[in-house]
Amino acid sequence: MSKSASTPRTLAIVGSGVAGLCAALEAVRLGLGVVLLTKGALGDGNSSCAQGGLSAVTTQGEAAGDSVASHVTDTLRAGAWHGTPEAVQELCGSANDLVNTLEEYSVQFDKDAAGNYQLGLEAAHSAHRILHAGGDATGAGLVAALASAVRAAKDAGQLDLIENALVVDIEVTEAETRSVNYLQDDASGQLHVDAVLLATGGLGSLYAASTNPHGATADGIGLAARAGAVISDMEFIQFHPTLVDPQLYPDAGMISEAVRGEGAVLINELGQRFMIDIDERAELAPRDVVARAIHAQYQTGHQVFIDATAVETAKGAGFLARRFPSITARLKACSLDMALAPIPVVAAQHYVMGGIHTDTQGHTSVPGIYAAGECANTTVHGANRLASNSLLEAMVFARKAVHAAATDVPGSACDLADLVVGELPETQTQVPLELKQLKDLASEHLGVYRTGDGLQQFMSVLDSSAPVAQAPRAQSELNNLYTCARLIAYAAQQRTQSLGAHHRLDANDQEATANTIRYGWVLSGVQSIDHQLKTKEVNA
Repeated sequence: MSKSASTPRTLAIVGSGVAGLCAALEAVRLGLGVVLLTKGALGDGNSSCAQGGLSAVTTQGEAAGDSVASHVTDTLRAGAWHGTPEAVQELCGSANDLVNTLEEYSVQFDKDAAGNYQLGLEAAHSAHRILHAGGDATGAGLVAALASAVRAAKDAGQLDLIENALVVDIEVTEAETRSVNYLQDDASGQLHVDAVLLATGGLGSLYAASTNPHGATADGIGLAARAGAVISDMEFIQFHPTLVDPQLYPDAGMISEAVRGEGAVLINELGQRFMIDIDERAELAPRDVVARAIHAQYQTGHQVFIDATAVETAKGAGFLARRFPSITARLKACSLDMALAPIPVVAAQHYVMGGIHTDTQGHTSVPGIYAAGECANTTVHGANRLASNSLLEAMVFARKAVHAAATDVPGSACDLADLVVGELPETQTQVPLELKQLKDLASEHLGVYRTGDGLQQFMSVLDSSAPVAQAPRAQSELNNLYTCARLIAYAAQQRTQSLGAHHRLDANDQEATANTIRYGWVLSGVQSIDHQLKTKEVNA
């Protein structure tokens, strides 16, 4: 397998969710030589699963009284004021322009008969500002339109696409060339490029219960960490409140926050609506608040349900099926109908706020390596992500990262002045650790609640273990999850106070002044776990 192209500046993009797809199209527009690598088929991943929508203050929203300043405040408040205000301003202020660009790529946002956006409301938003495409299939709609544009660019010879390619290492040479090593089927390959943009998504496969697809194996975070990049805010893991109980209905998936935005409530098996006693916003409180409340119900022996039957009664028969066609279809396949009866739900891992530390131009701490989307930490989400901000962040900053990659001078990297950076110790390998063991331990110790003792026990296991899988691809993915588990555990142990989605049962009130610190981490003695590759050189 060989491929060659000659361009003044070349960019490898790893991942094909909305961040990778937007980045590829922006690179084409700027005339860069670009190769897009995706571990599955084009468009596979978390983005296509996004049900909620895209948060954006549009011209229409402003006319109705919404504002960018309000979106900024909602984002910072939901993030427990741990987000960086300047970055949040840049995010929210870029939303309307992004919407216009997406429509140029044939994204069809839902509109009424008069041609106005059907703006939805979700938890912790102070206004109706959520755009949808296909009701509850916004992610799939975005990915389909953007992937079609990428395919067209490939057919026109404007970019190269390598599918089913799992990137296993990135090497930075003294000559400022980046080597991207990957596995494709049973073969290995290598690209030599000027810059790499990581857009690989999340880490849900680390947990026993997650809303993420199986391919969410922390690939970008693992790649960046082994290349020497700083990883920050990893203690902040968001748990979605309403995954249909996977023990009862493993294929039912999650129920979007937008269902609660339409008026659905949370009850226990006694019919008690418990959220009204916990937060004045009730079911529309931030996700960390709702997730902890649901978890607490289970801890005391209760079962939790989302009840949308009153919504159907109030808005007419068939409303929920029209508004949430994808959710309705998945539930029907499991013999469930939220229009007729409450649905059992649990809190499940959903999103990581932290990740590869970047600025708003996508720079990491390693020159020539950029990151965007869920694998990156632009610090906009703070300690807890505001609903429907993830698609917005992924696309806004992916486009900015491409501009930076096209114009940066050698040595450009993000500023680390706002971080306290620690170093993870080298492991003392003794015991093999398989994926199921890692999932079980992570779910127990890195879940909705954490304790210092539990974290220390988990860290001891991790630091004396070696991840073991049966096949090269599975081994690479497990290596990434293992690295990520260590980063989360050390970060969660370091932050002894609760903040946002990070909740310590043993929080020490005497250390509250330290809770504003942002922690970053690097691996000790950085070297690739996957260095035993027999590669074929591919020039991009």
